[in-house]
Order: sequence, then structure tokens, then C-alpha cells
Amino acid sequence: MTKKIRLKKLLSVIGRYKVLRGKTDVEVSGIEESSLDVKKGSVFIAVKGFSADGHDYAADAVKRGAAAVVVQKKMSVPGNAAVILVHDSKEALLKLTDLIYRDVKKKIKVIGITGTKGKTTVSYLIAAILKQKFKMDMAIVGTIAYRIGKKEHHSNNTTPSNLTLHKLMAEAVNSGIKYFILEISSHALAQGRAENITLDTAVVTNVTRDHFDFHKTFSNYLRAKLKIVDLVGQKGTVVVNADDPSSKKFVKKAQKRRLKTVKYSLNRHTEINVDSYKMDISHMKFLLNIKGKPLNMQSSLIGSHNIYNIMAAAGATFRTAGLANIKKAIGNFKKVEGRLEKIYNNKFIVIVDYAHTTDSLEKTLQVLNKLKQRQIITVFGAGGDRDKGKRPMMGKVVEKLSDKYIITSDNPRFEDPEAIIRDVLKGIKNKDGAIVEVDRARAIARAIKMASAGDIIFLAGKGHETYQAIKGKNVPFSDKEIALKEIKKKK
Repeated sequence: MTKKIRLKKLLSVIGRYKVLRGKTDVEVSGIEESSLDVKKGSVFIAVKGFSADGHDYAADAVKRGAAAVVVQKKMSVPGNAAVILVHDSKEALLKLTDLIYRDVKKKIKVIGITGTKGKTTVSYLIAAILKQKFKMDMAIVGTIAYRIGKKEHHSNNTTPSNLTLHKLMAEAVNSGIKYFILEISSHALAQGRAENITLDTAVVTNVTRDHFDFHKTFSNYLRAKLKIVDLVGQKGTVVVNADDPSSKKFVKKAQKRRLKTVKYSLNRHTEINVDSYKMDISHMKFLLNIKGKPLNMQSSLIGSHNIYNIMAAAGATFRTAGLANIKKAIGNFKKVEGRLEKIYNNKFIVIVDYAHTTDSLEKTLQVLNKLKQRQIITVFGAGGDRDKGKRPMMGKVVEKLSDKYIITSDNPRFEDPEAIIRDVLKGIKNKDGAIVEVDRARAIARAIKMASAGDIIFLAGKGHETYQAIKGKNVPFSDKEIALKEIKKKK
């Protein structure tokens, strides 16, 4: 918020509220949901979150200069700040954010991407195509980072809070950026983090098992994903992977709202499809059809899953950017950090990838099996405090599609790493063939030592991450750095 506003005017959009203390006829300088961001004159909204309760930080907000505190329960707040009681502080925050940033939202187009896999790659491909068209960097908010043009903010979640999203949109508008490209996770959709943001385009890459620790069932997970269609504006478009079993539900919901749909497929005739493709470990060539117009394409990305990602990006941009810009941007696109990233390609190959679900491991290993000269050595683990049911399934897939494999730690969080590995081992038939090394650095070193000419070492699960989450701390750790260090030793 760039200019001050009367607290009374702000509160007028909330509806019913009760002043527990103080005056509302005062000027305030903005709204905040984290006490750490509060400045003199801020209004602090105490929201009960998934892991923390903003009400516990009301005193700290006042200490930092909050002029008012909005709460949803009667409580004692020290100092002289006004205290406003509302029925639902999260709903109040959405309404206040909408009021403050409504002009900002009219000045930028938003493309939202959801799906179990591919969100990050698709977002970067869309940004590359739009940059080719408009000759400027776009805003990309997602798993790797929150990038506004050339400026980068650290990413705490794939999709940040609603207020943070609006602040980032305002930053993008102030920088003259035309498009805001947003990864929207199932958690964010379930929790309404993008509820008051209108999408010009929604992209749905796929829906396969993930995050059962949060959603509990696949139907709940799918229901959360379907909410992205509700965010699309009346003249907007929904881009859907027609080969995904859940795609019909998204199309049906979009059609019910009379939204435009664009379907893409590798197996059938749709608005966007690919007739044929060839690939090796370095690149792939394919014929891309967009609304019946063929494009001979080349990309340094590899794998059929990346053909899907390219089709998704084309579906979101072909009307805006045109076919020539799509072809040029895809041809020039090099990589997405930690997504099937070749970090070493000499006598043997080392690939770092973020694959951490059964489906993503299977798809990536299927690609590598088509390209291997000798054997695949996979290093993988499963995250702690997450869906335990997928752990044996991951083990089963890796055993089936790897020649050798090492089971290790991923992000154990508050779980015992050895207990996680035991869960993974439940899915493995030949337990004598499983190599277990709890320490991930030693597991990577072991894989490098094992490698011979023609081998592919596949380091799965961490991708771009530069830490391991262990007992509430993010301990510095990079698969890429460890692997390159061990390769240097081997030489």
C-alpha cells in the first residue's frame, strides 16, 4: 500500500466487526499477516494458520508499531493499538487485500498452473515464450523462487500466502511486467490462498497421487485441484492435458462455466498435439501441431513428460505469442534447475531431478531406460512427515526400472530416517539387491564410485533444493555440489 487510509474505511469492507478497544478514525499504512513485517501504522491481521496462530504474535505486532490488530477471538493485547474483533480473520484479510490491491490486479494478466508434476517446468517455458514475444522478463512465482523480472525472492512454499501474492503482483506492476505466472499447489487451492485472484489462463498438467498426508484421499486431492477452474475469469481459458484420466472433470467444469478450453495430447487429435518425436540424452526433435499448423521443433529438454510440458506452455501462449515465438523460445530454452538436469556428461552421466512421487519416478526412469548405454544407478529416498503410503510404491518402481539403486534420506523432517527407509523396503521384492545408505552424501559418493563408462546416475527427490529438512532445521545440502565434488575425487 503506497498511501495511508483511514482504518474505518478499511474495516467497511469486512462487514460485521466489533471494536474491543481504541478508535477507528485513524490513519493506517497497510496490512500485514506476519508480525515480522509490521511497521509503524500497520494493521496486523491475526490469522490461524496450518502450523502457527497469528493471535500468538499480536503482542509482538503492537511492539513493532501496529496501529490496529484484527482478531477472531477475544484476547488481551498489550499497548494502545485498536483491537478489532471479526468472525473470521482469514476472510477479513482476503477482503482487505482485495480492497487495497484491486487497481494493481487490473494491470497484470495472471496465468495459473496446477498439477502433480510439471508445474515448475511449464511456468518457466511460458515465461520464456512470453519473453520472446515482449522482449522482457516476466514474473514467475513457484517452487524454485519468486522471481519478479530479474529480482529474486526466496520461496518458502510453492504458492505463497494471499497477501504475499498481492505484494508480488504490485511489485511486478511497478516494474512494468505484463504477465504474472503462478504455480498453484493443491494445498494453496484447498486453503484458498489464490481465492481473490482472477486467472486469465489456467493450466492443468496432470493429477496423480500426492500429498495424502494433507488431503487424505485422492478424491479430496482432485477436488482441491478442480478449484483452479473457479479462479478463471469469464473470458479466460483452461488448458488441459487430455491424456490425463482426470482431464474430463476439468473440461466439464470449464464448459459449465462457459470458459474456453484448449486440450493437448500425445495420443489423440486435440487442439495441440505431437505426431512424432526422436530423442537422445542431449536433445529431442518433434513435430508440434497447434490448431492444425505444424511446427518442426527442437529442444534440449528430453523425455515425453517434457513434450507434455511444452504442449501445455504452447496451449497457454499461442494466441498471445504466436507460433514463431513459441518455436524460437523452445529452441533456445536450456533447462530448469533440478528438473532432469544433466550436471555431468562425460564417461558417465549424472542427472539431478526433483522426482519425489511414484509417478514422477516412474516417468523419469522410463525416459532414462530408453536412453541408457549401460546401467542406471538410482539414489533416492522418501520425505518424512508426508504420505507414508507412497513409500513402498516408490521402492517398487525404482527396483523395477533401475539396474542398481541406493535407498537413502531425503528430507526426514521429524521422522527417523531409518524408519522411512524400512517403509520404502516394503515395496522391494529382492531385498538383497537393495543398497541402504542413510547418509545422503555418502550414498551419492557411493553411486559415483560405482559408475562406469556409459552409466547414468539418477539423483532423485531433491532437485533444486539446497538443504535437508532435519528436526525443524534446514541443513545446507546440495545433490549437485556433493556429486561434482565426488566426481572430482574420482578423476
